[in-house]
Amino acid sequence: MSNPSPSKTIGGKQLAFITYMQVIGIILVVVGHSMHEYPDNDMGRTTLLYRMIYSFHMPLFLFVSGFLMVYGMELKAKAVSWRNFVTSKLRRLMVPFVVLTAVTFFPRAMMSGMADDTVTLSVESFRDSFIYTGSLVIPYFWFLQVCFTLLIVNFTILYIARRLNLPDLPVYAALLLIFLITPFAPIGTTNTFSLHLTVENGLYFVIGAIYARYYPHINRLFPRNSAIAFAGCAALWAGLFALTENTPLFPLCTLAGITMCISSSKLLDSHDIRILDHLSGANYIIFLLSWYFNIAAQQILHHFIELPWWVYSTLSLLTGIYIPYLIYRHLRSHPENRISRLAAILLGQRFSKRA
Repeated sequence: MSNPSPSKTIGGKQLAFITYMQVIGIILVVVGHSMHEYPDNDMGRTTLLYRMIYSFHMPLFLFVSGFLMVYGMELKAKAVSWRNFVTSKLRRLMVPFVVLTAVTFFPRAMMSGMADDTVTLSVESFRDSFIYTGSLVIPYFWFLQVCFTLLIVNFTILYIARRLNLPDLPVYAALLLIFLITPFAPIGTTNTFSLHLTVENGLYFVIGAIYARYYPHINRLFPRNSAIAFAGCAALWAGLFALTENTPLFPLCTLAGITMCISSSKLLDSHDIRILDHLSGANYIIFLLSWYFNIAAQQILHHFIELPWWVYSTLSLLTGIYIPYLIYRHLRSHPENRISRLAAILLGQRFSKRA
């Protein structure tokens, strides 16, 4: 979920649309997590809105992650060493994962009576909260595990291939084949470090990487200012959702949803629509911290007061986006402050000191 500068280019084309995709994606994440109090006895999961959001929003982030990984490799050529890359991803993804899991475990266990899933206050439960998908203290942090694994595996393969001067096309074709096959391998059934979700979603990461590598050619399929193209992509996504939900062909719907986001993001950029610009850069901190405010605005508040479900959802959406956003703004505005600098490091952020 790293954030590219809109001024950077690849193949002579601006990448502002990637920033829009990240912002759209994180809004959809918080919307999905704000359906908890919907009165369907399943935390809103049976609603059409929830199901349509979940048809593509997390694969969208993996697509962007794959894109940005290859974008960084192309931008810096062979300047990025394998060791530096792994170190940067440990700081970016695993430090926040470990820190937030550790500091959240005890209060989460003490407040299990207000939550849907209980957390046992034990050494074994604490250990498992770092390892197994079903034991995660913050459930959707599986994404951090999956993203880290996919980044390291794919970067390692591409790094070795470049050191050996192998042609790119066969290497990317091999990566695509690997992540088409692995969901059917035995590893696809283990929830250790979310490996089952890694192989399930790895295809979207690789497609994002391929899109970055062959951007000038593939980009011709997505006109920058065509509302008709966006409408066509949206119609395709909706149609595939209706036809393939709960079938083995559902990944086609997911890919159509990602394509729709590409088209909509380029449409926003080309028409200079800046309504989402203020959230640019804050998407990762929103992802890391929104859970706390979603829980407070829904499960904890509902424990003390009875309100219409949409009140909880609205509070969850607004606080889940904008309190983390204000935290991001504060950390970015005070990089010289020791506490702010430490908090930024623990949240996987790097802000330059102001002159």
